[in-house]
Amino acid sequence: MEQNQMKTPKKKKNAEKVLWGILIFTISVILATALFLAFYVPNVDDTPQFQTGSDGMTSGGDSEGENTPYERKKGFYTFLLAGIDAFSNNTDVLMLASLDTENGEIRIVQIPRDTYINKTVGGYKSLTRVNAIFSAEYNNQINEGRSAKTAKTFAMQDLQKRLSEALCINIDGYVLIDTKGFRSIIDAVGGIDYDVPQDMFYEDPEQELYINLSKGYQHLNGEQCEQLIRYRSGYATGDIGRVELRGDFMVEVFRQVKNKFGLEALVKLIKDKSLIQKVHTSISPADMIAYVRMCYQLDDNAVSVRTISGSVVQNPETGAWIYYCLNKQKALNDINECLNVFKNDIEASIFDSEGFFSGTKDSSTHYLYEYYNSQ
Repeated sequence: MEQNQMKTPKKKKNAEKVLWGILIFTISVILATALFLAFYVPNVDDTPQFQTGSDGMTSGGDSEGENTPYERKKGFYTFLLAGIDAFSNNTDVLMLASLDTENGEIRIVQIPRDTYINKTVGGYKSLTRVNAIFSAEYNNQINEGRSAKTAKTFAMQDLQKRLSEALCINIDGYVLIDTKGFRSIIDAVGGIDYDVPQDMFYEDPEQELYINLSKGYQHLNGEQCEQLIRYRSGYATGDIGRVELRGDFMVEVFRQVKNKFGLEALVKLIKDKSLIQKVHTSISPADMIAYVRMCYQLDDNAVSVRTISGSVVQNPETGAWIYYCLNKQKALNDINECLNVFKNDIEASIFDSEGFFSGTKDSSTHYLYEYYNSQ
């Protein structure tokens, strides 16, 4: 089914957090490698955590004398990367990434913000989009009197748990990125060279958003990069078009920053704590050092980005194009190719076994159910 542009409320779009998250990550890779030459093994629990379903068996790691159905790969780590929209507190940028040190690859799978989730399966009253999982739990924690920092931790843990269980992956850590400082970081690394795919012109005074970019290869400063990745009105597929450009842009940022900076320049940049303090993560400093050291050993073309398989699906009764719906079989293929921490492929029988990403057969979301289960 063809994708159409989704109708979304007028609000501030902040996809830029992914870009500056990648910048911080890349800069940390180079700096940490130079400063920490000793070997360190990440303190990662090798026991997979998701439940396989009705038989009650966990997807455990190695067991004595037996090769369990889901034995974990060596040197394969997965991460949840989320970026907050400052206007709604939703994670409008949501990605799962894997670091495969055995094969020298980083693979990133983007989850569109309007991806449908089943509120009944999730235990929600009205929540039906994946980007609101974080904000729902965050608000619950704030209402219970917890601090903003603690609420973020609980909310990210909830998001991590739900994605891990539905997609059958074992997420080793998460990074949550605020939007502030995006322009400063781009300017701090001297801007990015990029081939703008089309003329981009758009104005929204309510958001104080003014986009004015011409098509062609050019050097973009922080403000211009923000315009590039916030632009969506000219894509036939709406926000999906922006997601696809963002993936391409991330790969280019990784390549340019990794090859552009020497140690002194990076030390100076890292000392500016205002550029880094907005990152909220479950990864310890020691493990981060180990992970980034691994990343630095990879080639420039080691990073690949894709959008999890699915489509914007039309409601046949109303004609509305509201949700991005996963296709179960194709999404499972994405997980097995990019994010599967196990030696054996994840089987369809345990993948999203409760239908967290599926509509319901006998309900108003039957059309989502039908697409989700289509071949």
